[in-house]
Amino acid sequence: MARERQKIEVNALREGMFVSDLDRPWHETPFPLQGFYIRTDDEVKDLARYCRHVYIDVRKQRISAYTKHAPFSKKQAQVAPAKAKTEQSEKKELKLPAIVIKNPQRYEVSAPLRKEVNKIRKLHEHVYEALSEVFSAVEMGDVVSLKETEKVAEGMVDSVLRNPDALVWLSRMHEQDTHSYQHGIRAAIWSLVFGRHLGLEKKALKTLAIGVLLMQIGKLKVDASLLENPDALKGEARREYESYVEKGLEALRAMGDLSRGVLTIAEFHCERHNGSGFPKGITGDRIPLLAKIAGLVDTYQGLIDPRSAGDPGLSPLDAAGKLYEMRNITFQQDLIERFIEAIGVYPTGTLVELSSGEVAIVTAHNQQRRLMPEVMVVCDASKQQLKSTKVIDLMSYNAERQKGQMLLIKDSLPKGAFGIDESRYLAQGMPSRWSLRHLAGNLMAS
Repeated sequence: MARERQKIEVNALREGMFVSDLDRPWHETPFPLQGFYIRTDDEVKDLARYCRHVYIDVRKQRISAYTKHAPFSKKQAQVAPAKAKTEQSEKKELKLPAIVIKNPQRYEVSAPLRKEVNKIRKLHEHVYEALSEVFSAVEMGDVVSLKETEKVAEGMVDSVLRNPDALVWLSRMHEQDTHSYQHGIRAAIWSLVFGRHLGLEKKALKTLAIGVLLMQIGKLKVDASLLENPDALKGEARREYESYVEKGLEALRAMGDLSRGVLTIAEFHCERHNGSGFPKGITGDRIPLLAKIAGLVDTYQGLIDPRSAGDPGLSPLDAAGKLYEMRNITFQQDLIERFIEAIGVYPTGTLVELSSGEVAIVTAHNQQRRLMPEVMVVCDASKQQLKSTKVIDLMSYNAERQKGQMLLIKDSLPKGAFGIDESRYLAQGMPSRWSLRHLAGNLMAS
């Protein structure tokens, strides 16, 4: 049986191979993910700048004919998939210059996470209430007031500027509301975290928040059965589903006092970089920036929290990997990479297993070391929940340690793994910090 993990020289990489590891630590390279598919020769050249050889995962590769590409082993050729190319690799790619933000703002964290979470609990409830009122008024054909929506959007902006992790942290506590409200509000949160990272001005951030909160309001005007699995729709059903964009625009224009920026987000959020979107089918050079952001965060939220019943969605790590496969196809490459930088490979609230066997919840990510966020340890190595949680900054802890002594994230876990109720820990906030001396003792004993 062929080995699942094989070492290969960088210059022998071919389209469809999955790079699972490097000959140096991932955090010493600019690659946003720990593992990705090779799609172009340019990506091989990028890898060659940092590595002499890499490791590929044969189980994940997507290569049909190694004879065409001079295979590095006969065994590898025997396990190659029969399909010539993936559906995505057949799609048209479009390369554009990197997006440049004029006069980008620099925002510093001005509030500790625990303090900010406590401050925005009521705000988060008000966001749901405001959005519910707007959607209900549109559905009933009543006069719509956006006063409260604008107020809560401004509150969300202020919060994300003080601490970008707080809204993400708190949003994971709300599971009882309808999917449409969850999806819109969480997408708005991702958009604000991303917009802050890009350096957008406060006025643009408020426009972005309002636009993402309201951009799918037209779905109230189409048959609810079409919303369950729109990707499977064809013909008239597909056209009816896609009409929600124009119907939403009509509803928003009727409100009268919305900015052009908000209307632009609603109009273009379903357009895609290579022209495969709807309703106009325009390419990325014609899609406004805020609409590009809206489409990206909407897609990400759909990956981690799909509408389909019984589908648990992808882990944040796998969702980021899926987005990375879409670069220069569905979304512009530099936009995807900067989004992953903004939210982290393991966003706040992600449940993870550490190399020590302990289980933790990510409390803040680190942009310089994407794989070493701050975590709250909630279970010991035997997966027994701790009476007192322990917070540790992995980057600081590992700064002076050799590779074999480092504490790292082993894997991301599904929500509720090992019977852990993340909401309970999120509600408690973060107690005293972990004793590094105690932790070192545990690692040595394991």
